[in-house]
Amino acid sequence: MESKKPSSIDFVTVKTTLPVYPFPPNHERSTFRSERLSMRHMTEDDFGFLRTLRTCPDGMKWSSQGGPDIEMEQTEKSLSLRLPPKDGERYDWVISLIETGEPIGLGGTCAWSSELGWPALGYIFLKEHWGKGYASEFVKVYLDEWWSLPRNEVELTVDKNTILEEDGDVKQECISAITLSENAPSQNVLKKAGFKFVLSWTEADTRDESQEVTLHGFVVRKGKVVV
Repeated sequence: MESKKPSSIDFVTVKTTLPVYPFPPNHERSTFRSERLSMRHMTEDDFGFLRTLRTCPDGMKWSSQGGPDIEMEQTEKSLSLRLPPKDGERYDWVISLIETGEPIGLGGTCAWSSELGWPALGYIFLKEHWGKGYASEFVKVYLDEWWSLPRNEVELTVDKNTILEEDGDVKQECISAITLSENAPSQNVLKKAGFKFVLSWTEADTRDESQEVTLHGFVVRKGKVVV
């Protein structure tokens, strides 16, 4: 679950905290809610929904994969990563409407170590549910859930720009989010939730490795969520 670290980022090893890893398995996870949304773990019955979600070009172009699933095996692999025995490696959730029970998205921590060194938050919604404020609503309540997890003190190699100089020996923990430079809607969602821009860098485009894309990195610390 580790991402390749860009050479343009300046790393430092620090003492900090992280949630106990592996994460709680699916059968130990409790659903949580916001005003309009309910979050639950994924099951084998979610394959059809996941297939619909991951074959939408407009949504998947913003993902680390860079485009939609083509082969059925791609979606099957994505599902298997969220079921036992792999469930403890991720902390992401099926996002459903409370009013109807309809699943409309997937979000959470899908990378234990992002390009910035910290765990990474991500989300994707069915296109017909864009523009309704669901992403902002999910990110806010998910961060509350994330910070409530039990923690250990660890040594971690992270981008030096994510460390506050005024911190003591144990640095404040962050959770990160990475977006393509042109994904302004997601950047606005992150800023509303208290995330701060850290830096930009370029990487090979997963859709065409002869091309490069520019990525923006953001982080947030506990207690920084904007209401």
